Amino acid sequence: MFIAVDIGGTKTEVALGDKKARVLRTKIIPTKADFTPFLVSLFSIIADFSRDKKIKGISIAAPGPLDPQSGTIFSSPNLRWRNVCIKKIVEERFNLPVLLENDANLAGLGESICGAGKDVSSLFYLTVSTGIGGGFILDKEIYQGVSFDAGEIGHTVVLPDGPLCNCGKRGCLEALCSGRAIAKKARQAVRKHPHSLILRLAGKRREAITAQIVVEALRQNDKLAQQVWQEVCYFLGIGIANMINLVNPEMVVIGGGVSKAGVLLFKPLRKIVREMGWERAVNSCRIVKAKLKNSGIVGALIYASRSPR
Repeated sequence: MFIAVDIGGTKTEVALGDKKARVLRTKIIPTKADFTPFLVSLFSIIADFSRDKKIKGISIAAPGPLDPQSGTIFSSPNLRWRNVCIKKIVEERFNLPVLLENDANLAGLGESICGAGKDVSSLFYLTVSTGIGGGFILDKEIYQGVSFDAGEIGHTVVLPDGPLCNCGKRGCLEALCSGRAIAKKARQAVRKHPHSLILRLAGKRREAITAQIVVEALRQNDKLAQQVWQEVCYFLGIGIANMINLVNPEMVVIGGGVSKAGVLLFKPLRKIVREMGWERAVNSCRIVKAKLKNSGIVGALIYASRSPR
């Protein structure tokens, strides 16, 4: 048995699974900006899952930048944690081997082995959620890069002098197209369009607007939602087209909360990628929705089962 931990920008999923990446139990806790209270909650679940079970290891998926070798999360823009050696902390508490890897890398691994990419040899996984991350899977293995930063598509600049990103740069894909960015853009837009369905769906409270509300307004043909969404798809399409030109994958798998928009996202996105990308590369690449409900957890279990102990 293994324990998998998938740390997201707003929530963390903890799962108990076997060597075939079958999930047996799960629990979800909030991801807290303060690391110590978060750790207390995490330890409680790990202890519960470990009770009466022969746990062989713990595999943690976390947003980058991080170092899998030292097990350190450096300075994740959306977590506000700094230089946290989570591998050492968890190992010392439970006396078990602990693995740390980028969350998008592990989600990509999960989709490559058990999900949408089972039949391809090269895959780029893109998560569009609180933030934006990416991971490149080649021949069913994670491509990490020399500093373990390969695939960080969320912090590629697609609009110089654009909105400020949490990483400190301007015009990053994450600052324009993430769930948090979509909500921020809509909150600003309803100031000039107070009769938009977006605001009504949020109970007339601008601060309650989320990306999910924007998508719901879009489904009901709200014009402001259409304007916000068009810009999101445009910049996301540019980012994906540039990535396809560079690494030429067989497939792009998109997961995360924003991907739940389904055809409302994928139809315009594919069109923009075709317009912006290199024709041969784009025509050789399928853009699909993630198949697994919990790609990161499945990938973390696979990663743990592959690791020599």
